[in-house]
Amino acid sequence: MTKVKPRVRAIAWLLSLAYFASYVMRINFSVVIVEVCQDLNKEKEELAFILTALTVTYGLGQIICGIIGDKIKPRFMLTAGLILAIVCNISMFFAENVILMAVIWGINGFAHAMFWPPIVKLMAMHLTEVEYSYASVRVTWGSSIATILLYLTCPFLLFIVDWDAIMLICATIGTLVMIAWIVLSPKLFREAGEEQKSVAAPKVEGIKPPKYVFLPLILIMIAIIMQGALRDGVTAWMPSYLVETFSIPSQWSILITVVLAIFSMISFTVFDYINRRFFKNEVFCAGFIFLLATVSAALLFVSNKFGIAIPSIILMSILVACMHGTNLMLIAIAPKRFKSSGRVSTYSGVMNACTYVGAAISTYAFAAIATGIGWDFVIGLWIGVAFIGCALCLIALPKWKKFKKEYDKED
Repeated sequence: MTKVKPRVRAIAWLLSLAYFASYVMRINFSVVIVEVCQDLNKEKEELAFILTALTVTYGLGQIICGIIGDKIKPRFMLTAGLILAIVCNISMFFAENVILMAVIWGINGFAHAMFWPPIVKLMAMHLTEVEYSYASVRVTWGSSIATILLYLTCPFLLFIVDWDAIMLICATIGTLVMIAWIVLSPKLFREAGEEQKSVAAPKVEGIKPPKYVFLPLILIMIAIIMQGALRDGVTAWMPSYLVETFSIPSQWSILITVVLAIFSMISFTVFDYINRRFFKNEVFCAGFIFLLATVSAALLFVSNKFGIAIPSIILMSILVACMHGTNLMLIAIAPKRFKSSGRVSTYSGVMNACTYVGAAISTYAFAAIATGIGWDFVIGLWIGVAFIGCALCLIALPKWKKFKKEYDKED
């Protein structure tokens, strides 16, 4: 097990707590969307517009906030994101129609775009290579813990409160985390920075990346789009799939979906270990994970034909876990390779934005295709998307290996 200093653990867990709050206030609506459909008497593709609004603004916001994040203190940006997300979650309680909900949730998407770029930059600024890997896994745990919490508690809360009251509960959690962040982050990151300066060699920034890296970078970004389409598309509509395919009640279909988050949380640790132990290259590891996802989706297609719920649930969970693994490789680890450029926030924001290009397309498209053609066709698309992701990573691999060797001074 990696030995890290107590202060590094504190940084990792504080960033994980912030990312936990982001997920609680960002995915809560999608968790209860089956209930919202029934409460408002709307079809799922109508409410998909609300989820798509968040996805689009979150993706565009990643680029904007990534660029801004290299010009201002990342702690301030993250604080602003927390405040705006809290306001948006409270506002959803008072929203009365789909258009207003979409506007509010779109603003909420931009608020959450203020989280990931500063988190990556703070880790890159204050942590070594080994510490960065340690912290990256813990930060991504925050998203899984939030997902598990929501999927476990929301089905029971829906028996006693309406879905909009859950938005207020999530805003309260965000407020508590914001207080902890404002109190703890100034001293923690200031002292960590002072400690880093005392033991580390002077950092050289402002070195432009070699031009040849941009071809593999474009391929990786397209692979990230594939990852986002599968990760968020499958997660958003798994409850609807269970309701429509296996006639599972909506509250229980939400509860069963917690299996996705449990598998995903395990996958962060497993794939991080596999990469460090065997591949030692995040793009190579991502290609391998996409291949596993392709096999899982193919088996899901077969399982779906037999109409048995448990194997389908397990295979969907493995598929989503694989996409979280590629997320760790391509969005948490890969952007750090650009640290010498002094623009790690920009690269992390742009690369993470690609996730939500895929998510924006799939969140609406999967719902429309499932309604119009059926779930068999949707699962067939999942197979193709995963295979394309694998191929893109393997094509990008040779030049990415060269880039790591020549440019990343900490590799």
